[in-house]
Parts: sequence; structure tokens; C-alpha cells
Amino acid sequence: MISWIKITLILCLFGTLREIRPSEPFVTEFLLGEWRNITESQLIRDVYPVGTYSYLALLVLVFLITDFLRFKPVIILSGLSGISVYAVLLWTSSLEWLMVSQVLYGLYMATEVAYLTYIYAKVDPAKYPQVSSYTRIAALTGRFLSGASSQLLTHFNILDYRELNYITFTAQILATFWAFWLPSVPYGIYFHRRISPSSDIDSPTEKHAITQETTKQSMRSEVLEAASLISRHARTAYTRPKVLVWSALYAVALALFVQTQTYVQMLWIQIQEESNSPVAYNGAVEAVQTLLGALGAFTATYWSCAPLPALAAAVQALAMSAGTYVANVFVSYLGYVVVGLLYHFTITLASAKIASQLSDESCFGLIFGINTLIGTGLQSLMTLILIQKLQLSIFTQYYCLSGLFLLLALIWTIGWMLQMFRQKQCIIVSDNNYSI
Repeated sequence: MISWIKITLILCLFGTLREIRPSEPFVTEFLLGEWRNITESQLIRDVYPVGTYSYLALLVLVFLITDFLRFKPVIILSGLSGISVYAVLLWTSSLEWLMVSQVLYGLYMATEVAYLTYIYAKVDPAKYPQVSSYTRIAALTGRFLSGASSQLLTHFNILDYRELNYITFTAQILATFWAFWLPSVPYGIYFHRRISPSSDIDSPTEKHAITQETTKQSMRSEVLEAASLISRHARTAYTRPKVLVWSALYAVALALFVQTQTYVQMLWIQIQEESNSPVAYNGAVEAVQTLLGALGAFTATYWSCAPLPALAAAVQALAMSAGTYVANVFVSYLGYVVVGLLYHFTITLASAKIASQLSDESCFGLIFGINTLIGTGLQSLMTLILIQKLQLSIFTQYYCLSGLFLLLALIWTIGWMLQMFRQKQCIIVSDNNYSI
């Protein structure tokens, strides 16, 4: 079997197992259920923000050490942290332990960057588009299985919300075990880099001397060299206007969707209480959202007109407003599915546009990590302002998010129109010069 195919299959199976978390579509119902004695206010303002801030803080650390540790240990850590999260959720009941689980969940989500960037250090750059698609499909497959299975198991009263965590717990154990089969990465992208001997040096004695000198390099010099290389790659990438613009879109779209996703179950609970609708279809909604999100990502690879992000953000704003205003949980479900579909479309389009502007293959993982870090920072800022400082109701929060989607659409439209105007002016100037 071709080496890159084998590596990709192992990684994809890990990604699928990691994403099999049928407890997540009903996690809010579980945490507010009979198994824990906490209020909705405590969950929104004291518990969930801990996960958000932990994710941001740990993402910085994980982003720095992933390449240094050469990916595989961090992928294994991802599985171990997942095991820890669901062990705490299953066998503790206090508010303090719930906060601990959120810190662990922040680590669990932060270590995902190792899974997403491992492939860039292990396969040939020519295979990047293929393996990136395969790893994304693997993750979406796991999420679809989670949504579908959780809905079926709860609908037919086979398992309750707490018992769903046993499946998630088992899947994390299997994912961790499978991670040990991943081939080690002998060389990092920035640390432990491959050193190619000069073709001018033919003497074995000279080559041996160079090898000895290389092994004697201090940790400090290696860190400084890596920092310099990271800085140079980031500066080269972000000084390109298109990379900067599409990276900003990537980060903002990520922040808005994650904020939407984090608290949407609480919105559904509130709507169900007001409309006396006791049956929850969270799992089915997540499964449909995943399938249509994959369709949106696929569409973005063939339909990449520049004004489309503005249209997508405007539709997201409308869908979220309708899903919040109309006192029908099915309208809210539909609004969430539309928001998710267009998010996957936008994020894939932005990723493709960024990748088309990068010439150095090592930049792919770096820029992805930085953009994710910025998006997480923006989402943390929204959590701090909307939830902890202003302490807005869940409905008001989603009206604010609708407004932010609309603002994104407006800014992108203005930027696109200015770009078109500048291009038109350049054409006019060129035509005038040619006529002279």
C-alpha cells in the first residue's frame, strides 16, 4: 500500500472515532438534568465560559509545542484528554468538578490542531488537497454518526442523556488506542527540521563533523531559529492582502459559528419551554447540519465568487433572527442548519483562497493555527461581553449574533465594492495611458 494512503487511513480512523460523541447534541439537557444540581444561569455564565477561556489559553500552548513534540504525542494527549472529560462527567456531580471538565474539554479541543496539521508534516505537499479533504470528511462522518445515533437512542428510550456519555467515553478510549498506531514524525516543520548536507561536502570526516556540530546545538538556538522561521513565514503570508482579508473572514466566521453552536441548545430549551414542546430532536438536527455542511464545503470548491461570503453572512443573520424570534423550535432548528451549512461553505472558501496565495508548504499549518487562534480569541471576547459582562438573556444574545452576522455581510460588501472600484480605476488609467 502506498505510504501516504496508509497514513491517511490511520489518521482518518482516529478522526472519526474522536468525533463519535453522541452525548454532545444533548449535553445541555444532561447537565441541567437530574444528574447534576446546577441552574441555567450557572451553566451559561459559570461553566461554559471556563471551556471557552481554557480553549483559548491552551490553544496558544498546544500550538507552540505541537511541532516541537512532533505531533504524535499531542494527538495521543488529545485522546487522553477526551477520556478524562467524559470520565469526570460520568462519575462526578459537583459544580467544581464540572468546571474541571471544562478545562479538560478546552485541552481536548486545543489538541485538535495536532490532528489537523499532522498530515502536513508527514505527506508530500502534492497530496495536501487530497489528505485535507479526507481528514475533514472523516471528522464529519464521526459527527454525523454522533447526531444520528444519539437521536435514535434517545427517541426510542434505549439510553438516557447520561448514558450517551458511555458511548462517547468508549469512543475516546478507542481513538487513543488507535493513535499509537500513527507513524512517528521524525522531522518537524519548524523544530527538529530535516538538514540536507551540502553537495559540496564529500568527505566522510567533514560530514561527521557537521553531524556532531548539529547535535551539539543548544535548545535555545533551536527555539530561536524556529521562532525566526515562524515569524518570517507569518510575515510573508500576512503581508499579502488576499491572505489577510480571507484570514480575517476565516477567523470571524469561526468565532460567530462556535458562539452560535455553544449556546444553541440552551436557546432550544427556552423555546421548547415557551411552546410546550417536550420532544427534542437535537441529534437529528446535528446529523442534518453535518451532511449539509459537507455539501456546503464541497460546493465551495467549485463556486468561489468573491461576493458570496457577504450573501452567506446576510442569510445567516436572517436565519438566526427567524430561529430566535419565532416561538417554534423547528424554525430554530432550521435556522441553525442554515447557519451551519453556510459556515462550512464560507470556511472552506476562505481556506482555499488562503492556500492559493501561499507558496511555502510549511505555511499551511501555521496560518491555519494562527487564524484558529484569532477566531477563538474573538469568540472568547464575545463570551466575556455578551454573557458575563452584559449578562444578556439567551434570546438577546442570539439577536446580537444576528446583528454581528449582518455587520460582517455589510463590511464584506463594502470591501468588495471598493476593490471593484479600484480595479475599474486601474483599467481606466491603463486605457488612457495606452491611448496617449
